[in-house]
Amino acid sequence: DLDISNTRISDTIPRWFWNSISQYKYLNLSSNQIYGEIPNLDFDNRPSPLLPPSSGILDFSNNGFSGSIFHLICNGLKSISYLQLSKNYFSGDIPDCWMNWPGLGMLNLGNNNLTGSLPASIGTLSFLWSLNLRNNRLSGVIPASFQNCSGLVYLDMDENEFVGNIPTWMGERFSGLSILILRSNKFHGYLPIQLCRLTSLQILDVANNNLSGTIPRCISNFTAMATTDSSNLQNAISYVTMMDGTEAALDASVVTKGFMVEYDSILNLVRSIDISKNNFSGEIPMELTNLKGLQSLNLSHNFFTSKIPEKIGNMKSIESLDFSANQLSGEIPQSMSSLSFLNHLNLSNNHLTGKIPSSTQLQSFDSSCFAGNNLCGAPLPNCTGNNPLVPEDPNGNGNEDEDEVDWLLYLSLALGFVVGFWGFIGSLLVSRRWSDKEMKKLNCL
Repeated sequence: DLDISNTRISDTIPRWFWNSISQYKYLNLSSNQIYGEIPNLDFDNRPSPLLPPSSGILDFSNNGFSGSIFHLICNGLKSISYLQLSKNYFSGDIPDCWMNWPGLGMLNLGNNNLTGSLPASIGTLSFLWSLNLRNNRLSGVIPASFQNCSGLVYLDMDENEFVGNIPTWMGERFSGLSILILRSNKFHGYLPIQLCRLTSLQILDVANNNLSGTIPRCISNFTAMATTDSSNLQNAISYVTMMDGTEAALDASVVTKGFMVEYDSILNLVRSIDISKNNFSGEIPMELTNLKGLQSLNLSHNFFTSKIPEKIGNMKSIESLDFSANQLSGEIPQSMSSLSFLNHLNLSNNHLTGKIPSSTQLQSFDSSCFAGNNLCGAPLPNCTGNNPLVPEDPNGNGNEDEDEVDWLLYLSLALGFVVGFWGFIGSLLVSRRWSDKEMKKLNCL
């Protein structure tokens, strides 16, 4: 084994080292400043020590490697179970040589500059349980052959340019899937009802696509989100045991409380749904409130209508709730005041009305969380009189101001009357004096 990770190496790898990497069962070069391209590794044409099937771990992540990965994938090591190439500058297409990697279990190509479509041979990776393609420039539709990777637990395709519908077979074939992140692509169509079969799903993120339709009412079938028992090891996905007994760490970036957060060691504790920035419509299904273990729910920037579900208070584990920029109406349910773990709330820019329910939790949020509605009550101005939408003066001087306005009004009316009256009488007196003088002149004549 060779582990020289995080040792501040800043150089290229010499050719002699590339020629010897097949002898390592475990090779970790991660978190350095190693740069350069991977040369042709034609191990098939020269003698090299044979590794046990599917036992190798190769980690080149978080360096400055560039160029194509063709030589590594098509001519390189093939008895690897863990291949980590993320956070580099690899470019070009993903090679179509994956049939040579039958024992590969974990593949991370995230945060590179890879382009093109997902090759059909990716479907030959029957032992694959984790695939990370996030933050590349991959495009095209998801190939049908990919459904053969039925052992997937983790799938992250975030920040690419994939198109087409979300395949229905994802819910039928990936029965053990715990993390599904398809965020920031160009998927369109409905959210497949077949996804409700993913009872182990802990994180569902399809935000920032062109999806439409309604939320399937069967969403309450997400059993892993419905339980508040975080000690259930069946869904512990932070570390997955490899075929040789070693443990491989997983991480996922999730938008929660308005920020992108990267989880690793506590990933198995995270429960999140984000379908924001799409074209979903209809009402928020009451069945959603059955997900009592859900911690983050983001439905913002869609076209949801009707009321917030009355039983929203059943979601006792919720910490972040964002319903902003929809067309929701009615009052905020009183049950929302019982969400004791809630520390991020955004209900702005809807058509909500009435008084904000009283609770220490809700009144602690900034007024901007409720802006763009017809709401009143703390943290917004108080509801007054028969019209709850007329705000009171925040300084408590409303009556004094009204008295001052009335006094000024009466004074101006009195002055107006005096000036008008004496103006009229004065004009008559002047007119009368002028008439008397004229009559005296006529008499003299």
